[in-house]
Amino acid sequence: MIEKLEVFVIGTGIGGLAAAVGLSTKGHEVTVYERDSEVSEIGAGIQVTPNFTRILRRWGLGKRLHERGVNTLSSRLRRWEDGKVLSEYALNANGYMEKTYGDPYYHIHRADLQAILLEKAKELGVTCKTSTHIVDYVHQGGKERVIFADGTSSTADLVVAADGNRSILAKHVLGHDVPSAAVGDSAYRGLIPREQMQDPLLQDLDLEYNQDVWLGPHSHTVTYYVRSGEMFNFIVALPDEPGEESWKAPGDINKLRKHFESWDPRIRAIASKINQSYIWKLRDRPALERWVHPHGNLVLLGDAAHPMLPYVAQGASSAVEDAAVLAECLSYAKAGIRDIQTVLQAYEKIRKPRALQMKNAARSNRAQFHMPDGPEQQARDKAMKDESTGDRSINMFKDKEKAQFMYGHDVVNEVHEYFQAEAKL
Repeated sequence: MIEKLEVFVIGTGIGGLAAAVGLSTKGHEVTVYERDSEVSEIGAGIQVTPNFTRILRRWGLGKRLHERGVNTLSSRLRRWEDGKVLSEYALNANGYMEKTYGDPYYHIHRADLQAILLEKAKELGVTCKTSTHIVDYVHQGGKERVIFADGTSSTADLVVAADGNRSILAKHVLGHDVPSAAVGDSAYRGLIPREQMQDPLLQDLDLEYNQDVWLGPHSHTVTYYVRSGEMFNFIVALPDEPGEESWKAPGDINKLRKHFESWDPRIRAIASKINQSYIWKLRDRPALERWVHPHGNLVLLGDAAHPMLPYVAQGASSAVEDAAVLAECLSYAKAGIRDIQTVLQAYEKIRKPRALQMKNAARSNRAQFHMPDGPEQQARDKAMKDESTGDRSINMFKDKEKAQFMYGHDVVNEVHEYFQAEAKL
């Protein structure tokens, strides 16, 4: 392994902080830069699937995750109109996820997960600098220079751009800006205190230990508890006009409630309890042809590398997988044998195929979840109803082969296998 590197990580989202943790566990000196005045996250739930949990446990974060997350038992797909269960599959019921894939499945508040990663990063000696806006990058004399908004600059051995799907640094890797197109959906996110959910109308839904996904025409809604069961997370993707792509824009509560006017009275009742919501107008982006700068040690990670729609709950998981793979790949850099650029190219080769499959799965799942009522939707519902105890399912989360790919894969082992195979050539 090469000597300790000085690494700059751009962005304090889940991917950026995961990169900071992963790299610092390998002994590198990491500084994280955040343009905002504090490291913060707008309230929303996040699904920590077994492939995600596996990495957090490997970093010694299993106990904290368990303390702040919720061990949801099962997930159910429901029809929008009457709440009829179309398909159901186990999460942690009878320890299913851990027995099947080696690690449990959690629901957690995004800010809590961010706090867990930030705590660990600081314990490992990571420096976090806020109110620091990076506006440019230059590969210069064997060093990577970042330029700040105030005109000053600083150099490092490696720069990790984890600055999201509107990455400032992606254009330096690609040589052009990343185009985007409106999906036609907006995601509304809201949280409801537990005490407000004690509504007799909702009791038969058994919300305490279950995730529900309500499928409707051009729309779907996901609900589950977070914050150790103290807050109920609600997210709905619904048709909307294009607009500013922001996680922090306030949503129109009246528009949100109106959307559910013809839905099952129970989901309508849940929507009526939301007093504050944030809206995310969704935009799709193409798969990027390159994640690593052609000459410099600048690499993209998370949404900066593979911007992904949120219809398969693997965006954050994929970013954390990136972080684990990048950290592991750098362990194979060795003076005179493999330089940093070589192992960065290995990181891209390892991660690209899996990230692309997740990206495509999200697009596919949107079509599956948002079918308008009609023959195609009826065929989908019938296929779900007719499912036996077999391994295949129209519901990708219940399909054994697809679920194994998503949840059972170990990306760190994949790195070792890659370099072992290379050594035999």
